[in-house]
Amino acid sequence: MEKPTWRKVIEKKCSTLAIGGFRPSNALRASCFGEVRATEGEVWPQFEGKMLWPVCQLNLLDAPYLPECLSDLAMVQLFVMDNYRQAKRCKVDTSISVPSGPFFLKTYGNLENLKPIETPTHGSPFKPFEAKWNEGVQIDYPTHDCLPFDFEELGLGEYYDQDIVAPIFATKLGGWPSCVQSEPWWDYRPEGKDFEFAFQIDSEEKANCWWGDNGVVYFARHQSNPDIWAVDWQSL
Repeated sequence: MEKPTWRKVIEKKCSTLAIGGFRPSNALRASCFGEVRATEGEVWPQFEGKMLWPVCQLNLLDAPYLPECLSDLAMVQLFVMDNYRQAKRCKVDTSISVPSGPFFLKTYGNLENLKPIETPTHGSPFKPFEAKWNEGVQIDYPTHDCLPFDFEELGLGEYYDQDIVAPIFATKLGGWPSCVQSEPWWDYRPEGKDFEFAFQIDSEEKANCWWGDNGVVYFARHQSNPDIWAVDWQSL
C-alpha cells in the first residue's frame, strides 16, 4: 500500500437516513421507522407464535446512492422478534415468506403492486416516524476492524488521528459496517466469504429503537444467491 493512495482504497459511498424532523407525507411508499406501511398481500410475519415488531421500511429508489448489491431492489422492510438477542449471527432467506428466526427481511423488486398493510397488535416499543434520505452522497470510512490492510505499516501514526477519517454511524445504505466490537462474522468465517455488506440499521433514539446498548444491526447479501442475507448485530 502506498502512502498517498490509502484513502482512495478505503473510501466508499453511502446514503444515510434521517428520522423525523419534517412534515410527514404519509405516503404508502415513504421510508419510515418503527412501522411498515405497504404490502403485496402477505400476512403479518410471526415467529414462535408472536407477531414480529416492525423496525423500518426503506424506499431504496429515493436514496442518493444505492450500492450495486441492492440495485435490483426498490424497497426493503425489516421485522424483528423481541428476543432477537438469541441471534447475533444468522442468515435470512428472503425467498421464504415465513420467518425462520428473530430477524425477518422482506424485499420488493418494484413498488407497483403495493397496498396498505393492516397492522396487528404487536407490542413493539418503537415509535413510528416517517424518514427520508439525507441529501447528497456521503463518503464513509471503515472502523479499524474492517481496514483491508495493516495501517501501522504505513508509518503515519494512529488511524483515527488522520484528517477526514470518520466512520459514519447511522442507518445507511452502502459504505462500511460501523463496527462496535469487531468486524461482522462474515469477514472472519469461511462461510461468509461470498457475502457483501449492503446496509445497516443503527439504534435510533427518536424512534426508541435500541439494539442492546446503543448497538447496530448489519446486513450483507450473498453475491451468487441474492435471496440469502447474513445478519450480525453488535452493542457496547
